[in-house]
This record gives sequence, structure tokens and C-alpha cells, in this order.
Amino acid sequence: MGQWQKLPPSVLQRIKEDGPTLLIKFGMGLLAVPPTDQLSCPILSYHHGDPREFRGRPAGFYELMLGREVVGQTIQILSNSLDAGRIVAFGETRALKHSYRSTMKLAYRSSPLLLRKAIQNLIAGNALPIQPTGKAYRLPTNLTVLGFFFKSLARMLRHMAYGAFFEKSWAVAEAPSSGGATMLSTFPDSRSWRALARSPDFRFLADPFYHPDGDGILVEALRRSTGRGEIILISAAGQQSVSDSLGHYSYPSTITVDGKHFLLPEISEWSPPILFGLRGPRLEQLGELKIPGRPRLIDPTLHAHGETIFLFANRASEGDSILRLWFSDALLGEFAEHPSSPIHISPAGARMAGAIVMSNGHRFRLGQDSRRQYGDGMILFRIDELSRSNYRETAVDQLRFASTRGPHTLNFRGDSMVFDHYRNRFSLLAGARRLRSRFADSRKKLE
Repeated sequence: MGQWQKLPPSVLQRIKEDGPTLLIKFGMGLLAVPPTDQLSCPILSYHHGDPREFRGRPAGFYELMLGREVVGQTIQILSNSLDAGRIVAFGETRALKHSYRSTMKLAYRSSPLLLRKAIQNLIAGNALPIQPTGKAYRLPTNLTVLGFFFKSLARMLRHMAYGAFFEKSWAVAEAPSSGGATMLSTFPDSRSWRALARSPDFRFLADPFYHPDGDGILVEALRRSTGRGEIILISAAGQQSVSDSLGHYSYPSTITVDGKHFLLPEISEWSPPILFGLRGPRLEQLGELKIPGRPRLIDPTLHAHGETIFLFANRASEGDSILRLWFSDALLGEFAEHPSSPIHISPAGARMAGAIVMSNGHRFRLGQDSRRQYGDGMILFRIDELSRSNYRETAVDQLRFASTRGPHTLNFRGDSMVFDHYRNRFSLLAGARRLRSRFADSRKKLE
């Protein structure tokens, strides 16, 4: 059959005798699907590409060539049309425009996580509303590969120049809010923003959360002298340090349970997540969250629903494009991973961007949109189902500032909201500061 491979009669007979529910194809080339009188069960197959735009091969090549922001990860029910089967699982990873190798490492590392969801959907008879209408690409010509090389080289040089001479200058602001999370698309004009003052001891402010007792705003502040993030409380009384000096702190997410306030910061550079009691500007260390494997978590966010505590976060070892979900009976109880976890695989919204929001009778989740740059916008998801057994969400809105970069974290209280944003700032010391930070992180991991 030319390029198409066939299952030999002996294999088809063995499959018939075993009677499996489904088959999974790994590797191989193009495989012809036998007629139903020879094979009665479906075959699942991976395709690294979004079939709405990219069918065929090579994986990731044309996405980078054409400047796309993501590479799709697809599991389909195999058909006799190229990458045109029904889709039962889908995710995305970033297209790192300066490196084809890094792009595909991300893609191949993330795609195995789709398999359980694909099997669940297949057994339940569910398929995703993704139509495989994209162009069927073939191996590129030598001239196309040459063009790809020079384009990648130029992007790599720009990437290196940014790392050496530019850095993000973060700031935090407040603005009026009338519609809660549902008003992202009508975000107030920058003329109504009120910037939070920053002490000269700190390089930037970011990751703002309202203090749950109503007195001030908790933020990450990067101290100039150490290059480490701290949690500080900005209130009418001034700026007070909240965290200790054990390591880098960021994303001071809060939760209130039974009238008591708690803080769960991101400390993934040096520790698994630790829960703190929060009383005014004082923290009391209560203990490490009991999560199987003791993962280090990015932007961990707790949410109480009924009698259950839910935890949304990314594992640091997997990066910030894979959002996982855990649940427990209590904050310091044993957490179990949710059967739907991971619940979102994409740089478009998989990293948390603030607390879970109640608005107009619905729950909403804010996720960072890092398809173009880290922290450059967010996506709003309506949580359609949240229980110990099921989780479903739908993307309903998105926001990206025009006059500045962001937002990156957004939280609400009454008729106000607080958020952060940044500008890319030129600095001759940007590269040196990055190297110092990485050296400090490496030393901390060895301690």
C-alpha cells in the first residue's frame, strides 16, 4: 500500500481472540485501518499538531516556520484519512521560536498526559468539537529547511539579546470593578488605575492579593540587595514585610476557612508548598501540605467548595502549561489528585492568575496567557462542574493590555480589583542579574 502499513493477519487474529476495548498505536508510519469485519475495536493514535491547521509532518516544523504560538497535541481515533480521525483528547505546548529542539521536548513531554483522558472519552463515547480541516503538510524541501535555519538563527539571537539586556519591570495597580470577573472584556481604562507605591528597597511589585481581613494588599516584592522575592503587606500603615528570609517567595494566595485566614505562597524554588496562618502582617508556619510525592508547586491556589478543599497548581518539574487539581477534607489533611487531573494543558490559561472568583452565580478561574510572553495577558474560564469526581471548565473571555504588558495576576474585592502589569526595560545589568538569580537558585537546591 505504498507508504501505508497493514496489520498482518496473525496480529488481527490475536486481537480478535483477546477482544480488547481499544488499541493504541505508538510509533510506526501510516497505518491502514482494517475493515470492521477484520477489526471491531478502534485504534487511538497520537498527532503532534493542531489538525485544524496542521496535518501531516514533521511535527512542530511548520508551526515555527509560520510563527505560531503553540504546537497542538492530539489523540485521535485512527482513520484512513491522514490525521483526520475524531479527536478524543487535545492539549497545547508553547512554540519556542528560538529553538525547534526545545519546542519538541515540551511537546513530547506533555502529550503522554493526554492518554488517560483520551481513553475516558473514547469509552464514554465523547469526542471534542475539533474539525481536522488543516492543510496536510509533507517533508520540507532543502530550500525550505535553509529558510527555517536562518529564521531560527535570527530568533535565537533576539532571544539572547533580550536575556542579556532586557528585563520585566513589574508594577501593581488598583482600579474600580463593577462586573467582577465577567467584565474582563470591558476592563477600565488605564486613566482610572491607581498605582501602588514601591519602596526603593525593591525592584518591582507583582502578584497582588487582597488581605482577607480587608486591611491592605499582599504582594511579591523583589528586594534589590538579595534578588529574592518577599511577601509584603501594603496598607494605610505603610509597607510591612510578612515573609521570612528562608528563600524566594511569590504569589501570596489566600483562603479563609471557618473564619480563619491562611496564606499559601509559591516557594517552589526551595520547598514543597507550606501553609501559613495569617493574622494581620504576621505569618505562622502551620506545616507542609500533604500531597503525594511532595511536589514543588507553581502558583498554588486553594479554594473551598462545600466540605472540600481544592488545590489548583502546576508542578514545577512539568512547567507552567500543565494545570493539576487536588482535593482534601481539610487544609492540612491528605490531598488526593483529582481523577480529571491534569485539567488543562496549554500555555493559554494553565497557570493560575488569581483566586477562584464567584460572580453572577458562577465560579470562574483566571489563567495566565503565556502564548506570546510570560505574564502577557489572561484567560477567563467558567467552571461548569467542580466536585471530587468531575471537573469541567469553558473559556469565556480573555484580556491583554494594549498600552502595557499583562495582566498577570488579578483579584477582586467588592467594587475594586488589584492587578499587575509590566514593561520590558533595557538594562546593561539584566543578564548579570539573571545569572546571579540562577546561581542562587542552584546553591539553594544543593543545600
